[in-house]
Amino acid sequence: MTISQVKQTAKESLRGNWGIAIGIFVLAWLIETVGGGIIGWIPVIGWIAIFLLTGPLYTGVAWVYLAISRREQPDVAYMFSGFKQFGRTVLAYLLISIFTFLWSLLLIVPGIIKTYSYSQTFFILRDNPNISALDAITESRHMMNGHKGRLFGLSLTFLLWYLIPLAVAIAGTVIIAGGMATTSYTADPAEVLSALAAGATFGGLVLILASWLITLGISLYVYPYLITSIAVFYDDLYAATEGTFTEETVIVEEEVTSFGTTEADPFVEDTHPEGFGPEATKEPETPETPEAPEAPKDNNEPK
Repeated sequence: MTISQVKQTAKESLRGNWGIAIGIFVLAWLIETVGGGIIGWIPVIGWIAIFLLTGPLYTGVAWVYLAISRREQPDVAYMFSGFKQFGRTVLAYLLISIFTFLWSLLLIVPGIIKTYSYSQTFFILRDNPNISALDAITESRHMMNGHKGRLFGLSLTFLLWYLIPLAVAIAGTVIIAGGMATTSYTADPAEVLSALAAGATFGGLVLILASWLITLGISLYVYPYLITSIAVFYDDLYAATEGTFTEETVIVEEEVTSFGTTEADPFVEDTHPEGFGPEATKEPETPETPEAPEAPKDNNEPK
Protein backbone atom coordinates (compact mmCIF):
# COMPACT_ATOMS: atom_id res chain seq x y z
CA MET A 1 0.00 0.00 0.00
CA THR A 2 1.03 3.59 -0.55
CA ILE A 3 0.97 6.04 2.36
CA SER A 4 -2.30 7.55 1.12
CA GLN A 5 -3.87 4.08 0.84
CA VAL A 6 -2.77 3.18 4.36
CA LYS A 7 -4.32 6.38 5.73
CA GLN A 8 -7.50 5.88 3.74
CA THR A 9 -7.86 2.32 5.04
CA ALA A 10 -7.28 3.53 8.60
CA LYS A 11 -9.86 6.28 8.20
CA GLU A 12 -12.44 3.78 6.92
CA SER A 13 -11.70 1.50 9.89
CA LEU A 14 -12.23 4.40 12.29
CA ARG A 15 -15.58 5.29 10.77
CA GLY A 16 -18.14 4.51 13.46
CA ASN A 17 -15.35 3.85 16.00
CA TRP A 18 -14.13 7.37 16.67
CA GLY A 19 -15.86 7.41 20.05
CA ILE A 20 -13.93 4.49 21.51
CA ALA A 21 -10.74 5.49 19.66
CA ILE A 22 -10.72 8.94 21.25
CA GLY A 23 -12.00 7.63 24.59
CA ILE A 24 -9.16 5.11 24.82
CA PHE A 25 -6.61 7.85 24.16
CA VAL A 26 -8.10 10.18 26.79
CA LEU A 27 -8.44 7.42 29.40
CA ALA A 28 -4.85 6.25 28.90
CA TRP A 29 -3.61 9.83 29.16
CA LEU A 30 -5.58 10.41 32.37
CA ILE A 31 -4.35 7.17 33.94
CA GLU A 32 -0.75 8.03 33.13
CA THR A 33 -1.08 11.65 34.26
CA VAL A 34 -2.99 10.99 37.48
CA GLY A 35 -1.05 7.83 38.32
CA GLY A 36 2.23 9.58 37.63
CA GLY A 37 1.18 12.51 39.79
CA ILE A 38 0.31 10.27 42.71
CA ILE A 39 3.28 7.90 42.74
CA GLY A 40 5.82 9.75 40.62
CA TRP A 41 7.08 11.85 43.52
CA ILE A 42 8.37 8.75 45.33
CA PRO A 43 12.08 8.42 44.42
CA VAL A 44 13.06 5.27 42.54
CA ILE A 45 10.04 3.22 43.63
CA GLY A 46 7.63 5.69 42.05
CA TRP A 47 9.59 5.79 38.81
CA ILE A 48 9.68 2.00 38.62
CA ALA A 49 5.94 1.85 39.31
CA ILE A 50 5.23 4.31 36.49
CA PHE A 51 7.37 2.24 34.14
CA LEU A 52 5.53 -0.95 35.11
CA LEU A 53 2.22 0.82 34.52
CA THR A 54 3.09 2.50 31.23
CA GLY A 55 4.41 -0.54 29.36
CA PRO A 56 1.34 -2.82 29.59
CA LEU A 57 -1.06 0.13 29.39
CA TYR A 58 0.17 1.50 26.07
CA THR A 59 0.63 -2.03 24.74
CA GLY A 60 -3.08 -2.57 25.36
CA VAL A 61 -3.87 0.75 23.70
CA ALA A 62 -1.93 -0.32 20.60
CA TRP A 63 -3.87 -3.59 20.58
CA VAL A 64 -7.16 -1.69 20.65
CA TYR A 65 -6.20 0.28 17.54
CA LEU A 66 -4.96 -2.91 15.87
CA ALA A 67 -8.39 -4.46 16.50
CA ILE A 68 -10.10 -1.35 15.12
CA SER A 69 -7.96 -1.50 11.98
CA ARG A 70 -9.21 -5.07 11.45
CA ARG A 71 -12.85 -3.96 11.74
CA GLU A 72 -13.27 -5.69 15.09
CA GLN A 73 -15.28 -4.16 17.93
CA PRO A 74 -12.99 -3.89 20.98
CA ASP A 75 -14.40 -2.58 24.24
CA VAL A 76 -12.72 -0.27 26.74
CA ALA A 77 -11.60 -3.20 28.90
CA TYR A 78 -9.47 -4.44 26.02
CA MET A 79 -7.00 -1.61 26.60
CA PHE A 80 -5.95 -3.38 29.82
CA SER A 81 -5.26 -6.68 28.05
CA GLY A 82 -1.54 -5.92 28.13
CA PHE A 83 -1.61 -6.58 31.88
CA LYS A 84 -2.75 -10.15 31.20
CA GLN A 85 0.63 -10.70 29.57
CA PHE A 86 2.44 -8.50 32.06
CA GLY A 87 5.83 -10.21 31.92
CA ARG A 88 6.17 -10.12 28.13
CA THR A 89 4.86 -6.59 27.67
CA VAL A 90 6.98 -5.08 30.44
CA LEU A 91 10.08 -6.91 29.26
CA ALA A 92 9.52 -5.81 25.66
CA TYR A 93 8.97 -2.21 26.81
CA LEU A 94 12.12 -2.37 28.95
CA LEU A 95 14.31 -3.87 26.22
CA ILE A 96 13.11 -1.40 23.60
CA SER A 97 13.81 1.49 26.00
CA ILE A 98 17.31 0.20 26.75
CA PHE A 99 18.20 -0.56 23.12
CA THR A 100 16.89 2.80 21.90
CA PHE A 101 18.77 4.64 24.65
CA LEU A 102 22.04 2.88 23.84
CA TRP A 103 21.71 3.66 20.14
CA SER A 104 20.87 7.27 20.99
CA LEU A 105 24.20 7.58 22.78
CA LEU A 106 25.88 7.46 19.37
CA LEU A 107 23.71 10.27 18.03
CA ILE A 108 20.02 11.13 17.94
CA VAL A 109 19.52 9.79 14.41
CA PRO A 110 20.49 6.15 15.20
CA GLY A 111 18.06 6.24 18.11
CA ILE A 112 15.25 7.42 15.83
CA ILE A 113 16.08 4.74 13.27
CA LYS A 114 15.94 2.04 15.93
CA THR A 115 12.62 3.39 17.17
CA TYR A 116 11.18 2.58 13.75
CA SER A 117 12.97 -0.79 13.71
CA TYR A 118 11.23 -1.81 16.93
CA SER A 119 7.88 -0.23 16.05
CA GLN A 120 6.07 -3.49 15.22
CA THR A 121 7.04 -5.33 18.40
CA PHE A 122 3.80 -4.91 20.34
CA PHE A 123 1.64 -5.86 17.37
CA ILE A 124 3.71 -9.03 17.00
CA LEU A 125 3.20 -9.80 20.70
CA ARG A 126 -0.55 -9.44 20.21
CA ASP A 127 -0.75 -11.87 17.33
CA ASN A 128 1.71 -14.39 18.73
CA PRO A 129 1.26 -15.03 22.46
CA ASN A 130 3.87 -17.80 22.43
CA ILE A 131 6.75 -15.63 21.19
CA SER A 132 9.22 -14.11 23.66
CA ALA A 133 9.73 -10.36 24.03
CA LEU A 134 13.25 -10.50 22.58
CA ASP A 135 12.17 -12.58 19.60
CA ALA A 136 9.31 -10.15 18.94
CA ILE A 137 11.86 -7.32 18.82
CA THR A 138 14.05 -9.36 16.47
CA GLU A 139 11.08 -10.09 14.23
CA SER A 140 10.16 -6.40 14.16
CA ARG A 141 13.69 -5.55 13.00
CA HIS A 142 13.42 -8.08 10.20
CA MET A 143 10.00 -6.82 9.16
CA MET A 144 11.20 -3.22 9.02
CA ASN A 145 14.30 -3.88 6.92
CA GLY A 146 13.88 -1.62 3.91
CA HIS A 147 10.59 -0.17 5.21
CA LYS A 148 11.67 2.29 7.91
CA GLY A 149 11.65 5.19 5.45
CA ARG A 150 8.07 4.43 4.43
CA LEU A 151 6.89 4.38 8.05
CA PHE A 152 8.80 7.61 8.71
CA GLY A 153 7.00 9.22 5.77
CA LEU A 154 3.67 8.02 7.15
CA SER A 155 4.48 9.42 10.60
CA LEU A 156 5.62 12.72 9.12
CA THR A 157 2.22 13.36 7.52
CA PHE A 158 0.73 13.34 11.02
CA LEU A 159 3.53 15.20 12.80
CA LEU A 160 3.07 18.16 10.45
CA TRP A 161 -0.19 18.89 12.26
CA TYR A 162 1.83 19.90 15.32
CA LEU A 163 3.55 22.72 13.47
CA ILE A 164 0.49 24.84 14.28
CA PRO A 165 0.75 24.70 18.10
CA LEU A 166 4.54 24.83 17.81
CA ALA A 167 4.32 28.13 15.93
CA VAL A 168 1.89 29.50 18.53
CA ALA A 169 4.17 28.44 21.41
CA ILE A 170 7.21 30.01 19.73
CA ALA A 171 5.29 33.25 19.23
CA GLY A 172 4.33 33.29 22.91
CA THR A 173 7.91 32.65 23.99
CA VAL A 174 9.24 35.41 21.74
CA ILE A 175 6.70 37.89 23.10
CA ILE A 176 7.62 37.07 26.70
CA ALA A 177 11.34 37.33 25.93
CA GLY A 178 10.78 40.64 24.15
CA GLY A 179 8.98 42.07 27.15
CA MET A 180 11.74 40.99 29.50
CA ALA A 181 14.43 42.41 27.20
CA THR A 182 12.60 45.75 27.01
CA THR A 183 12.50 45.91 30.80
CA SER A 184 16.23 45.28 31.17
CA TYR A 185 17.21 48.05 28.73
CA THR A 186 14.95 50.82 29.94
CA ALA A 187 15.87 53.67 32.26
CA ASP A 188 12.63 53.31 34.21
CA PRO A 189 11.97 49.59 34.58
CA ALA A 190 9.14 50.03 37.07
CA GLU A 191 6.98 51.97 34.58
CA VAL A 192 7.64 49.58 31.71
CA LEU A 193 7.02 46.56 33.94
CA SER A 194 3.61 47.87 34.90
CA ALA A 195 2.59 48.43 31.29
CA LEU A 196 4.53 46.87 28.44
CA ALA A 197 6.39 43.98 30.09
CA ALA A 198 3.41 42.83 32.12
CA GLY A 199 1.17 42.92 29.08
CA ALA A 200 3.71 41.08 26.95
CA THR A 201 4.21 38.44 29.62
CA PHE A 202 0.49 37.90 29.99
CA GLY A 203 -0.03 37.76 26.24
CA GLY A 204 2.84 35.31 25.82
CA LEU A 205 1.50 33.06 28.56
CA VAL A 206 -1.93 33.07 26.91
CA LEU A 207 -0.38 31.98 23.63
CA ILE A 208 1.60 29.21 25.33
CA LEU A 209 -1.56 27.98 27.06
CA ALA A 210 -3.41 28.16 23.74
CA SER A 211 -0.67 26.10 22.08
CA TRP A 212 -1.11 23.42 24.75
CA LEU A 213 -4.88 23.32 24.23
CA ILE A 214 -4.42 23.20 20.45
CA THR A 215 -1.96 20.32 20.87
CA LEU A 216 -4.48 18.42 22.98
CA GLY A 217 -7.26 19.06 20.49
CA ILE A 218 -5.13 17.94 17.56
CA SER A 219 -4.02 14.83 19.46
CA LEU A 220 -7.63 13.73 19.97
CA TYR A 221 -7.81 13.34 16.20
CA VAL A 222 -4.21 12.62 15.20
CA TYR A 223 -3.19 10.00 17.80
CA PRO A 224 -5.98 7.45 17.10
CA TYR A 225 -5.60 8.07 13.37
CA LEU A 226 -1.80 7.64 13.54
CA ILE A 227 -1.77 4.42 15.58
CA THR A 228 -4.56 2.90 13.49
CA SER A 229 -2.58 3.77 10.35
CA ILE A 230 0.53 2.10 11.80
CA ALA A 231 -1.61 -0.98 12.55
CA VAL A 232 -2.77 -1.03 8.91
CA PHE A 233 0.87 -0.60 7.87
CA TYR A 234 1.77 -3.61 10.03
CA ASP A 235 -0.79 -5.91 8.44
CA ASP A 236 0.20 -4.74 4.97
CA LEU A 237 3.89 -5.16 5.79
CA TYR A 238 3.39 -8.70 7.01
CA ALA A 239 1.50 -9.61 3.86
CA ALA A 240 4.27 -8.09 1.72
CA THR A 241 7.18 -9.76 3.53
CA GLU A 242 5.71 -13.11 4.52
CA GLY A 243 8.18 -15.94 4.30
CA THR A 244 11.35 -13.82 4.13
CA PHE A 245 12.31 -13.70 7.79
CA THR A 246 13.32 -17.33 8.23
CA GLU A 247 15.62 -17.18 5.22
CA GLU A 248 17.21 -14.03 6.56
CA THR A 249 17.91 -15.45 10.01
CA VAL A 250 19.40 -18.61 8.54
CA ILE A 251 21.85 -16.64 6.40
CA VAL A 252 22.92 -14.31 9.22
CA GLU A 253 23.91 -16.93 11.74
CA GLU A 254 24.58 -14.56 14.62
CA GLU A 255 20.97 -13.38 14.48
CA VAL A 256 19.42 -16.83 14.52
CA THR A 257 16.88 -17.19 17.32
CA SER A 258 14.30 -19.75 18.22
CA PHE A 259 11.96 -17.65 16.11
CA GLY A 260 14.05 -18.27 13.02
CA THR A 261 13.88 -22.04 13.14
CA THR A 262 10.96 -23.88 11.68
CA GLU A 263 11.22 -26.60 14.31
CA ALA A 264 10.38 -24.18 17.12
CA ASP A 265 8.13 -21.69 15.33
CA PRO A 266 6.20 -19.90 18.11
CA PHE A 267 3.63 -18.45 15.69
CA VAL A 268 0.90 -20.86 16.66
CA GLU A 269 -2.40 -19.31 17.71
CA ASP A 270 -5.87 -20.53 16.94
CA THR A 271 -7.50 -17.17 17.67
CA HIS A 272 -5.68 -15.15 15.00
CA PRO A 273 -7.89 -13.11 12.66
CA GLU A 274 -8.74 -15.13 9.59
CA GLY A 275 -6.05 -14.95 6.94
CA PHE A 276 -3.45 -13.40 9.26
CA GLY A 277 -0.30 -14.88 10.68
CA PRO A 278 1.83 -17.74 9.48
CA GLU A 279 0.31 -21.17 9.47
CA ALA A 280 1.21 -23.35 12.40
CA THR A 281 4.34 -25.25 11.67
CA LYS A 282 3.61 -28.93 11.39
CA GLU A 283 5.92 -31.38 13.09
CA PRO A 284 7.93 -33.19 10.43
CA GLU A 285 6.74 -36.72 10.01
CA THR A 286 9.35 -39.34 10.73
CA PRO A 287 9.77 -41.41 7.57
CA GLU A 288 8.91 -45.01 8.14
CA THR A 289 11.79 -47.42 7.68
CA PRO A 290 10.81 -49.77 4.88
CA GLU A 291 10.75 -53.37 5.90
CA ALA A 292 13.39 -55.57 4.33
CA PRO A 293 11.87 -57.70 1.60
CA GLU A 294 11.62 -61.36 2.39
CA ALA A 295 14.28 -63.53 0.78
CA PRO A 296 12.86 -65.56 -2.07
CA LYS A 297 12.31 -69.16 -1.21
CA ASP A 298 14.75 -71.59 -2.72
CA ASN A 299 12.70 -74.12 -4.61
CA ASN A 300 15.70 -76.47 -4.61
CA GLU A 301 15.72 -76.54 -0.82
CA PRO A 302 15.36 -80.15 0.28
CA LYS A 303 11.95 -80.98 1.67
